[in-house]
Amino acid sequence: MAENEKKPRRWLYPLLFISLALNLLIAGMVVGWLASPGGPKRSEFASARGLVGEPFLRALPDEQRRAMLREIVRDAPQIRESRESLRARFEAFLSALRMEPYDPKTVAELLKEQRNVAVNRQEIGERLLLERLEAMSVSERNAYADALEQSFRRLKRPSD
Repeated sequence: MAENEKKPRRWLYPLLFISLALNLLIAGMVVGWLASPGGPKRSEFASARGLVGEPFLRALPDEQRRAMLREIVRDAPQIRESRESLRARFEAFLSALRMEPYDPKTVAELLKEQRNVAVNRQEIGERLLLERLEAMSVSERNAYADALEQSFRRLKRPSD
């Protein structure tokens, strides 16, 4: 009977150990990446979200785009203030929706305030973009227009 028993394959244990070690290494790398100070890398355009459309930023030459992003960071306190204002108005909007009795005038006023804050944010982005465009030569603006046009053509869906 001892002859019929299967002998453990000695090569299998090191292989299982190596497999486990590799899995733990990969899991550790993913957890480390997620927990790192910056976490997963955000788009370089994250600070410009809601200010200028991303295609308008992507079409800028690298040097111009970096300069504009630095200007956005410079204006960060004003931008952060408007973001906090939007968040506060959104919370007020949710409260107004749940209020009994429902007051449509309050909801309409909150939506109007929200729009005004969003328009203010967009105006900041437009001002920064216009400053960049005004500083460009004719050939630089033409190159920008070409890059912007290509960007929008890539976004265009075949059914459009």
